[in-house]
Amino acid sequence: MKAVKTVVFGYQANPQTRELLCGARDMINEAIRTCIAENIRGRLELRDRIYKEIQEQYGVVSCFPYSVAEVAWSIVKKHKHWHRRPYAKRFMFKMDSANFSLNYSILSLPFRKGERVLIPLQYGEYQRSFLMDKTLKRGSVTITETSIIIAFSKESTLAEPSRRVGYDVNEKSIVGSDGTIHDLSEVARLHTLYGIRRSKFYEEHAPDRRLKRKYASSRREEERVDQALHRVSTLIVEKARANNEAIVLERLKGIRYAHQRGNGERTAKRRRIAQWPFRKLQSYIDYKAGWAGVPVEYVSPSYTSKTCNICGGINRNLKLTDRSWLCPHCGAMLDRDLNAAINIERRGKIRCLGEARPEARGTDEAVKGNETG
Repeated sequence: MKAVKTVVFGYQANPQTRELLCGARDMINEAIRTCIAENIRGRLELRDRIYKEIQEQYGVVSCFPYSVAEVAWSIVKKHKHWHRRPYAKRFMFKMDSANFSLNYSILSLPFRKGERVLIPLQYGEYQRSFLMDKTLKRGSVTITETSIIIAFSKESTLAEPSRRVGYDVNEKSIVGSDGTIHDLSEVARLHTLYGIRRSKFYEEHAPDRRLKRKYASSRREEERVDQALHRVSTLIVEKARANNEAIVLERLKGIRYAHQRGNGERTAKRRRIAQWPFRKLQSYIDYKAGWAGVPVEYVSPSYTSKTCNICGGINRNLKLTDRSWLCPHCGAMLDRDLNAAINIERRGKIRCLGEARPEARGTDEAVKGNETG
């Protein structure tokens, strides 16, 4: 399978790179206006429409209309989904691998005819390992005001695991079916901390967009949350690779729709659920596992917490606040999260050299419309 990983490099902006980014943003906004005015319905149609116009107006090389159309169309689609007026505010540009060259740490980009932009990359040991690895293929490059993001890919062979391990993702922890527990309370603490800071800011200051962007931005919050999620996902994948395990996760969908305004829940709880980054954590595990050759599978989350992993009985009266419960059928005392993780593991169908438990059934007991663990 093809595994892709994006690597972030730093760089020092100069007048030439600023001119490139400013020109790219102008071209993207021009393409967006054309797309809306002429009701263009596809990226390729937009590219054909702006191809000659972009080259003649801005004097750039022929690869620019392709990149401009791709970025402009993605902005149009995103803003249509959120019912907002599409517009490129930030300086950002993307270019395919066929149009740039990378000589170790010197990135060379085409701009106008006969003119190229040379950008020395700033990197550490982690980024250096990707630059030195000749087996990796280079994908697209994305340029922002402060960083350069390069996609690297390789052909990864998925190992045949000796066992499966299911993981139950909760608001403050992720629990494995083998008993491992990874603490995610730092993520909830950060969301609460920055939420309080923003509330105090709004009470003390007028609704000024400039002040909000400077003092109440959530960018630092997102960075710290991402760091915590990266640490946990790396530990899970490294453990799976070291122990030759397959990872089984829940296919979580529609959680936020069940906690929308008007459902009788408190505002604080709805805010916590809206900020719960369960899908981001799963995506980190997914791409890191693919890079390491670790198989990942998604199964239905229905009744994973309410089903007894010993007798298979269902406790329909189990509440979300019950962290441990007594099975009404066999009398077993069960931990809610560990029980859910074991049921998730048993629903996995990845072929293993040896099962973790002889009684593993490998069946999907999906029932629609039930609460997740």
